[in-house]
Order: sequence, then structure tokens, then C-alpha cells
Amino acid sequence: MNDAMPAAARLRIRLYRHGLGDCMLLRFAKTDGDSFNLLIDCGVIGVGTAGKAATEAVARDIAAVCGGRLDVLAMTHEHWDHASGFSHLQARDIFEKVAIGEVWYAWTEDPDDALGARLKAERAAKVRTLVAACQALAANGMKAAADRVGGLLEFFGLDGSNVFEAAEGIGRTRAAFEYPMRHAARTRFCRPQDAPLTLPGVAGVRVFVLGPPASERLIKKSAPSRSDSEVYEAGGDAALAASLEAAFMRLKDRKQGGEDGDEADLDGDDAPFPPALRRATPPAGGGDPLSTLVDDLWDDADQDWRRIDDDWTHAAEDLALNLDAHTNNTSLVLAFEFTDTGQVFLFPADAQVGNWLSWQDLRWQVAGREVTAGELLRRTAFYKAGHHGSHNATLRAAGLELMQDGALVAFIPVVKSEAERKGWRHMPFAPLLARLHEKTGGRVLQSDQEPAAGMPGLVTDALYFELSFG
Repeated sequence: MNDAMPAAARLRIRLYRHGLGDCMLLRFAKTDGDSFNLLIDCGVIGVGTAGKAATEAVARDIAAVCGGRLDVLAMTHEHWDHASGFSHLQARDIFEKVAIGEVWYAWTEDPDDALGARLKAERAAKVRTLVAACQALAANGMKAAADRVGGLLEFFGLDGSNVFEAAEGIGRTRAAFEYPMRHAARTRFCRPQDAPLTLPGVAGVRVFVLGPPASERLIKKSAPSRSDSEVYEAGGDAALAASLEAAFMRLKDRKQGGEDGDEADLDGDDAPFPPALRRATPPAGGGDPLSTLVDDLWDDADQDWRRIDDDWTHAAEDLALNLDAHTNNTSLVLAFEFTDTGQVFLFPADAQVGNWLSWQDLRWQVAGREVTAGELLRRTAFYKAGHHGSHNATLRAAGLELMQDGALVAFIPVVKSEAERKGWRHMPFAPLLARLHEKTGGRVLQSDQEPAAGMPGLVTDALYFELSFG
């Protein structure tokens, strides 16, 4: 049996502060005095078993407070810091003892959806390419570039600094992300155009699905710009990934050379440059002044800065950012509404610009009237800041500035020291953090900080914050 819900508490939100990752437990009061238990994600950044103790502590607490039963588990998107708790390396053995009634995924995970299937295939191809890139860059002494690419691979449960472990870890996040699909009694794929959901046994609550958008263009829009151009737009992502993977595999072998000791070339149909722009070795001197100049400069160590042989490898960093952003934009976004008071509780996961922009066109016919996403934003009483408070995961005019509830509370699941250790110095983004404090009157909860005194309805524990809403 679950903990009885206090008479005044219609909803308790337990916000786990276990590290750089998302895990939030919502318990809605049912008419029979029990609680409807809904968990959104469970993960923490860290390679392999690095977060095992943290996710196990969270999983044990969830199992205890929910009496071993989750009515709904919402898996927002395929990132390690949202799904690692369901890995066999972390807390899966605990969750196996928890009954899950229904698991919710975004429509992009529906195996019968053609666009969703293609996006998943693109993600898998990019992960393979980036593992090959890390191996190649490390083998060729480009450690800084390998580390930058490897840092983003941690969102897929891979250790980019250990190229051998990284290769073994391909598919690790996907396995954790899909595990609840096999464990739950039912699976639901959620779409923004669906009618609002209700929670069985819970009176006066509706659930709106805001994202991800059905538009591939918006899924691949990760950042704003003055020209409103696409950032890291890749119309041929699958072909690009395949070409780069082959090129990085050649690059990895380049220093080893062939049987005669020559360097392996980068020729072939999938080479990074077309034949007209390739010159693997300087031409034999034939009296041509230009050829003679090239011959003289080619092997001069002081002239290395002129060579662009390896400039194409920078594409790996662009591809890593592209993969991270596009995955974030497939986030399942949920807004819970109290139908009588109008209060809204918004959980956007890691949704970035394109996902947010798509909400502007959303409309639902509910009880004889139209409800828009903009109206839901205006009535937001609780906001889980997107992507650990990153700069492009909370829109300004079409997002935070719309939120008008005078008692707005915000939560940022971030441990700043851990983010900085990984090179993410602007997490949370300082201007966004400042505006959150202004909009909420200081009612901002951050995982690694103790809250301001006197915040109503708040319980603080080393493992979590818990907010109660009447």
C-alpha cells in the first residue's frame, strides 16, 4: 500500500537530487485515498557503473514510497542521464521488482512510425560514427578533439576517453531506454495531436502532450539565430554518418601504414573530399614552379599550419553536437493540469528550440472550449527547467516569459561542479538562472543547493526535494 496522501495534498512531486540527471516522481491523490504514481525518467550522467549507487538509492526510495507499484513510467528520450537507472549496470534489478502498469514514450519510438524509425536509425549511425571518430582521433594524437567528442558520448552511456570501452558500450543507452517497454504491462506512444489523457482514479487532472513535434525540420532545430536558420541541419544525416565512419576507420589505421610502411590513403567513393580536391602526396617535380614550391613546403615542419589534411575531422564535433541536440528535441513533453484551479505542472525533459516552437500551434478541444499550449504556459505553477538549465532549452518570449502564475516554482536538476568537470561551464546558463529567480521570486530549487528558507509546501532531504500542491 502506498503512503496515504494528506487531505490537503492533491499532488506531491518528489524531485531527486542524485546528480546530473533527471528523475521525478509525481503522486496524485486518488478518490479512494491511495495515490496514482507516475515516474518521469531515472538516470544520471556518468559512464557505466559510475552512477550505480546514486540510481540504486533513488530506485529503492521509489519502490518504498510507491509500495512497489508505478501506474505510469514516462521515458522522455534516449539519453543516459534520463534512462541509466534502467540499465543492468545500475538499478534495473531494483526496478524489476516494481510493477509498472503503463510506460509512455514519444511517438518517435513507435516502431510503426516511418519518420520515428528513420530518426532512430540516424541516431544509431551517428553513435557508431562518433565511436570510430574517438578511436581515430586518439590514435592520431588529437586528444583534445577526442575528449570533446567523448564528452558528448557520455549522454549515450559511452566512455569517449576509453576508445575500447566505448566500442563495447554501443547500444547501452538504447537497451536501458527500451527495458521498460518489455517490463510494463502496456506501452503508449504519445503524440501532441492526441486528446488530453486522464489518470484512472484521479479526479480533476488532465495530461497534455506538447512534444516532440511531428516536423523533422523542427526536431532538427536546436538553437535560435537572428536569421532563423537551422543549426547543424543535415538533410542527408544517414549518408553523412556512413561516409564519416568509413573515413575515420581509415584515419585510425593511417599511422600504422600498409605492408610496405606507407601511410594508408583516404581515397575512395566515401572519402571526405571529392577526387578533384584530393592530393594524398605531392606530385613528382617536373620543373613546374608551383609543383616545386609544393614539394619544398610539403614536408617542412614549420609549414604544417598550411596543411588541411585533417581539417575534415572537425566534422566529428559538429556531428556530436548535432546528435545531442536532435536527440534532446525528440523529448516527450508533458503538462499536467488541475482542471478546477487551472494550475499546470510542466515537464519538458531536454526539449530544445524546435520542440518549444512547435507548441505555438497546438490546440485541443476540451469540454466545449479550445485550450492552447500558450494558455498552459501562462498557467504554469511548476516548471522543471529543460536540459539542466542549458541556454537553448528554455525559450524566452515563447516560454518563460509567458508563465504568469504568481507562485511559480522552478527546479533545475543540475550539479554544477559535475557539469564544470565535464567542460559544460554554462550549465545552468547564468542569464536564464537569474531570470528564473526573478520570475519565481526566488522559488528556484537546484539539486546541488539547499533551498531558500520558508518555501511553502517543501520537504528537503539529502536525496530529494518534495513539493506539495493542494
